[in-house]
Amino acid sequence: MFYIFFLIFFFTLPLFSQPSFENGYVVFKFFAPEANSVAIAGDFNGWRKDDLLTKDDNGNWYGKFKIKPGLYQYKFIVDGRWMLDPANPVKVENFNKTDFNSVFVLSYDWKILLQSEPDAKPNPEDIYPKTNRIYLNIIWHQHQPSYLDPEKDQLQGPWVRTHGTKDYYDMASMLENYPDIHVTINLTSSLLYQLDEYYVKRLKPYFDPKRNRIDTKRYFKDGVKIDPWIDLMLKDSEEFTDFELGYVYKNSWNCFSVSEVVMSRFPEYEQLKNKDPKHYTPEDIRKIKFFFYLANFDPDFLNGKVKLANGFEVDITDIIQKKGDKYYLKREITEDDCNRIVAETYKILSAIVPIHKKLMYDPVKKTGQIEVITTPFYHPILPLIYDTDIAKICQPMDNLPERFSYPEDADAQVKKSIAYYQKIFGRKPLGMWPAEGAVAEQIISVFVRNGIKWIATDEKVLARSKPENQPFYYPYSVDEDTVYGNKDEAKSLLIVFRDTRLSDAIGFTYQNYEPEVAADDFIRYVLSFAPENPFEERLITVILDGENAWEWYRKDEDGKAFLNALYRKLSKLHKNGQIITVTLSEWIYGNPMRGVKAHKITSHQELEPLWPGSWINANFDTWIGEEEENLAWEYLSKVRKDVEKLKIQRPNPFLDLPKSGTKEYFEYKAWESLYSAEGSDWFWWYGKDQTALGGDEPFDVGFRTHLINVYKFLQKAGYNVNVPEFLLKSILK
Repeated sequence: MFYIFFLIFFFTLPLFSQPSFENGYVVFKFFAPEANSVAIAGDFNGWRKDDLLTKDDNGNWYGKFKIKPGLYQYKFIVDGRWMLDPANPVKVENFNKTDFNSVFVLSYDWKILLQSEPDAKPNPEDIYPKTNRIYLNIIWHQHQPSYLDPEKDQLQGPWVRTHGTKDYYDMASMLENYPDIHVTINLTSSLLYQLDEYYVKRLKPYFDPKRNRIDTKRYFKDGVKIDPWIDLMLKDSEEFTDFELGYVYKNSWNCFSVSEVVMSRFPEYEQLKNKDPKHYTPEDIRKIKFFFYLANFDPDFLNGKVKLANGFEVDITDIIQKKGDKYYLKREITEDDCNRIVAETYKILSAIVPIHKKLMYDPVKKTGQIEVITTPFYHPILPLIYDTDIAKICQPMDNLPERFSYPEDADAQVKKSIAYYQKIFGRKPLGMWPAEGAVAEQIISVFVRNGIKWIATDEKVLARSKPENQPFYYPYSVDEDTVYGNKDEAKSLLIVFRDTRLSDAIGFTYQNYEPEVAADDFIRYVLSFAPENPFEERLITVILDGENAWEWYRKDEDGKAFLNALYRKLSKLHKNGQIITVTLSEWIYGNPMRGVKAHKITSHQELEPLWPGSWINANFDTWIGEEEENLAWEYLSKVRKDVEKLKIQRPNPFLDLPKSGTKEYFEYKAWESLYSAEGSDWFWWYGKDQTALGGDEPFDVGFRTHLINVYKFLQKAGYNVNVPEFLLKSILK
């Protein structure tokens, strides 16, 4: 019966053109007289599944929302089934590119436009309506999981290196052109450790700055291990065995592991991918491995000479040239060119920390542009490490694994990250981005007792915290006291909530827009929140990856034109006093030179309790609740219990590595392998909700390798343990 009514509805679309704008609200309608419940989820409500529509006597379901102008995706949920809006013919691919969502635009003159492009028109002169001041807090999150196989002492993935040459340097360095723009960059400890300990320290002894080459003979003689693709570039392609060819084109992660958008900018590279591997020549193999490096260089490095923050220069214009929007080789690639590109890679990677130090904001001197923060060391979902039963609050209907509860591990992950940050930057961080924005009331004390002053998560978490439905454009306070209203500055944290719509627009929506149009849409949206009262202070927070989005920007190479347009427009609005970009250290401690006053943490509205959840769905269902995810937690739990039974002393995170080969050294390595397995990234790829570009198998192997190495290191430490047989079996179904 339901489908009959659905067909009637479908063929009477002109009578139900929607959504509509009525009396200041966007109104949605759905005809389903036989349905027991109809909800709507979309960008405007944080994709909540429990926003139920109201049914009238004629079988029509209605709902209305007060939203700002902008572009919005949405779907109906009819008796638990996700459905497109049959009255709206416009749809777009969803964020995961696995399905479609209905979409509409609410224009800035309050009209509903059934289109998949933003309403903003490019303003080359950056002319905007005069508004009162609003503050903007931009946080770029830079993260890679631990690809280290401790037994091999080698990274098994190249992604720290590829994003290092494509994203991590230029995302900071481009701010030098916009001195009025202040942002926060989150550098996770697992990323920094792999960057510094493996790429920078291990390549430095073999880099000859005069020749701009790597000393290959000494490199291989000394048995240096970094990642397999470094060896690939330094070894003659004609000597490759099937082992090396696996890293070229056979393995899940290989030299063609780049996005289709990036690949399309290198036609010769694309041709090689489409060629039958049976007909690859040694020259083809050499080009393939070379292009894998080249395609992961930021456009700045491809288009001209770049002077780096550490004094080195990068210039590869003698090898590559741009014609239109495509890149072509100027000549045949030699093995010497491959060696040279490793040297160029080293120079860029060794400049990443220096550029962040150069632009680092000092909350005492009030100088610098970038507040550098970090994340608990191995990027764990901290509430789940603390106690997986916390998920029962936000996922009451999901099956959960046997309880995993190690608050001391949560504390160790925070302590380790602070210690490593201090080692790199010479001071302690004031803020942290909890991995995946995963927070809960129970972990506030972990941050407070370790001296952290602010954290951040998503507005969907705010909507479910108490008091409910507070506006996301204010910071709030949370504390470790269980009594609401007992405000103590020393026991409190500032917490901000990202604007989901704007953050996701950068990450997923703007990739299909012209750069100026996208930047304009961003600006107009932010200005729409400017307060009418000139004495009111509002803070919009934008948080997203500063690495993965750009490789999907189809009309804008690596997102560079968008970012430059955005920073240019924000710089003019800064001078007009309309949008002031701030870091949260500036917000808390003030910066009189930029007109930012100090704000005590306890002066903000208190949340009690803080809802447990992440930036995805305001829960933890991406990491726990599905069969594969739960099995992974059971594996981790069994290994953790074995470590607990042996009463192995936990290493002090503030001490240097114990002497190699000693019992204490192998115990330390066992703990590190366990902490690595607690990282969020392994659980992210388990289950059906996420699928990696090269398949999920490498992450499954990585997770189990860390757990297996716990036992291998314990054996070397003298413990009578064996690797459990279950760890040898894949978790993937």
